[in-house]
Amino acid sequence: MSTRELMETNRFEDLWLGGRMSRRQAKKVLASYGIGMAAMPMLGGGARAAEEQAMMFTWAGYEEPAFNQHYFDTYGAWPNFSFFADEEEAFNKMRAGFAPDVMLPCSYKVPLWHEAELLAPVDTSLLTNWPDLLPPLKDIPGTVIGGEHYFVPQKWGITGLMVRTDLAPELADPANQSWGIMWDEAYAGRLGHFDSINDNVVIAAVYAGVADPFNMTDAEIAEVKDLLARQIPLLRMMASSVTDLSQALASGELVASVAWNSMSAHAVEAAAETGSGAELQWVNPREGVLTWVCGLTIHASAKERGMYEKAHVLIDSFISPEAGVFETTNWLYGHSNARVYDLIDDGTLQAAGLSRDVDGYLNNGIFLEPMPNEDKVAAMWEEVKAGF
Repeated sequence: MSTRELMETNRFEDLWLGGRMSRRQAKKVLASYGIGMAAMPMLGGGARAAEEQAMMFTWAGYEEPAFNQHYFDTYGAWPNFSFFADEEEAFNKMRAGFAPDVMLPCSYKVPLWHEAELLAPVDTSLLTNWPDLLPPLKDIPGTVIGGEHYFVPQKWGITGLMVRTDLAPELADPANQSWGIMWDEAYAGRLGHFDSINDNVVIAAVYAGVADPFNMTDAEIAEVKDLLARQIPLLRMMASSVTDLSQALASGELVASVAWNSMSAHAVEAAAETGSGAELQWVNPREGVLTWVCGLTIHASAKERGMYEKAHVLIDSFISPEAGVFETTNWLYGHSNARVYDLIDDGTLQAAGLSRDVDGYLNNGIFLEPMPNEDKVAAMWEEVKAGF
């Protein structure tokens, strides 16, 4: 199957399983490929039931039952899922016409998505868990527009570095713990990174000492571009998966990698599975870690498609204390529901590198904000990546 055919097949499945295509339309499309409707159960099974359920558009992993149990208990069926590798991919896919019901971006994407008319306001009165959410997370700048909430916080955490101190013992010294590790030619070919504007570009801007990494001048963008172009040849991999980077650290393929705080447990687990004896350490670069909050939004078309209420039930499921306990203990992200912290101990929080003082925790880092000139920054990043 060609790449184009694969993309068309994936789009067809998204439309069909998400209830965005009528049976009559589906028959017409399938007929053009010489396929009958009898083949439809192959595309996920239970297509009729899938048509009636809300669709979540998010990173892989959130199909885990712990996040969706309340939705299942309410409707007797699981929601549908479609996955993206990063938020830029999600944004472009929705601008091209894909219409899920609930999406899970980070807070800094809300103004851009709202400006593109992709979001509907959230009716917080329909969320039974809203009163239990941590107050500092409810009104993040850029997420309340015209007095209406367009974002429901769900998880929070930090971006720093993971290093192999057995392979590079000098990195255990706080004097050497800097974002500059990612530009150190001594580790050429053994560095890992995420493929994301808000990791790659912002980290480079912070390392360069840019006064405001989220609102750079043209000269500053050019400076950051040069810095990123210098970094590209040093990288072993750019990944969208925590698993890929964790396994590469555990195997010794990488000496250091940009990491979300959840990677500390994933990398240790991967090292234990391989028996590599890897010595891993989390590093807070002296220039400052990045802090962030991600959460849930509703697509602008959900109401007209009769999915607005189900979208709220799905959001409520994701912000339940049960979902939060799973996320914090298994994935090591902080959760937005305050009741979660009555159900887990300090040892669990410490192992995740988290704190009960969420406001202080987020403010002690560089909180990711929207970029008014994101299109220009994104174009620059794509040019740099072309050299990878």
